[in-house]
Amino acid sequence: MPEMNTTAQAVTEQMMSLFEDWQKAGLGAWAWANPLWYQMVVEMNSEIARFISDRLKQDFDFQAQLLQCRDPAALRELQCRFMKEAFEQYSAETGKLFKMNNAALDAVTGRGKDS
Repeated sequence: MPEMNTTAQAVTEQMMSLFEDWQKAGLGAWAWANPLWYQMVVEMNSEIARFISDRLKQDFDFQAQLLQCRDPAALRELQCRFMKEAFEQYSAETGKLFKMNNAALDAVTGRGKDS
């Protein structure tokens, strides 16, 4: 499992503690909640936030390069490179999130374990 920063880890621990208390108390719909699932959701949300932050920085850098570009051929090359890199990064991130989701489901449901 990837390491989380201390803030995300503290939030995860608080959420897990809260849901564990709800489970122990048997409070209605929350009784089904699995603290491990919420930990994984926080990790996935942290990953998504990191990815969006990185992509926004790259988008701003690209816009700055566009504003400085004066040659149509260089502009075309710049746009093609940007689109290629963005497509590769979004594809890789989708695969990463898919794997994280599967790992979360495996952990929560026990799926994939030899019984």
